[in-house]
Amino acid sequence: MKEKIISLLSALALTAQIMPCALADSDVKVYVNDTEMVTDAPIIIENDRTLVPIRAISEYLDYNVDWDSDTQTVVISKNLTTLKFTIGNLDASLEFLYYDGTENDKVSLEVAPRIINDTTYIPLSGFKSAFHFNIDWNDNNKEVHIASYKQGDFSQLIKFGIISDNDLSKDGYITVAEALNTFSKFSTITPDESMLSAWYSISKLEPTDDTYDSAKISSIILKKDLVLTHNDILNLNFADNLTNLQVLTWVMRLTQSFYGCTRYIKDTDTYSTDDIYTAVYYRGLINSTDTSNAQSPISRADFYDLLNKVLFCSYVRGGYGGSYTTSLYETLQKQQNSQESIEVDE
Repeated sequence: MKEKIISLLSALALTAQIMPCALADSDVKVYVNDTEMVTDAPIIIENDRTLVPIRAISEYLDYNVDWDSDTQTVVISKNLTTLKFTIGNLDASLEFLYYDGTENDKVSLEVAPRIINDTTYIPLSGFKSAFHFNIDWNDNNKEVHIASYKQGDFSQLIKFGIISDNDLSKDGYITVAEALNTFSKFSTITPDESMLSAWYSISKLEPTDDTYDSAKISSIILKKDLVLTHNDILNLNFADNLTNLQVLTWVMRLTQSFYGCTRYIKDTDTYSTDDIYTAVYYRGLINSTDTSNAQSPISRADFYDLLNKVLFCSYVRGGYGGSYTTSLYETLQKQQNSQESIEVDE
């Protein structure tokens, strides 16, 4: 009888440790790209943070999950990004593989991963810091909305004004001038007519003075963002269809997947077609390093799908202050939130 009482007290003590800070909330719903996440294990609210069953959320986001029961360690991977965390530990390790090396970093979780009723939970904020999908919390409806890359879903590109509904009604190929204009919308630089003065002040660009004004402005923006060089602009035929090699070169530079902030864009002028395809492949943006389509025009549908991947691509930035991970989605979201805040204040 005494042993039973001790066992009961031990169980109650364990429950007391878990329940005050981790409460199952059957009213909270999680949506991934507008699809409700259905799981037998409940959503957990801990210290005002949302914890989700790791297996369920990984399936909905198409991540790979490995579990080491001996060390109670979970490894989550997507493309070339790996997140490793240990039950009860607030520190997680993050690893990025990219063309010229491996980057290791740490993620400080707001809530430690837990095992509750034989289910492993991790805070959504820990996922976001590693894989850069977007999380919106609707307090009124107690809903969590996650936005991530999904083939054929271009709603996020439309949200940020990268493309429009009208663009989706077009088919065939996309011209270089049109692609430049689309690519420049990833930038946080606001286009204006004064950029034409910048164009005319660069003597090297005189041979292309008959270029469309919109293409000139876009080219200057992408030059400032280290996506284009002077030589690139001089060799572009703006009325031609965009080739796979051209767009992958821009993608390589846009996501900084081939060089760090301490290098210069001119370095990439010497890279071969194989180098460029390999770099973009290592970012998980294409499925093969086969370069046979390099000089072929990219279809409009494939172009938009590539941009959608680029939007959610996690990549490493670095400098003298150390390295960190980010995404274009995160950058554009901050810009949009800042603009909305300014409009409210006005």
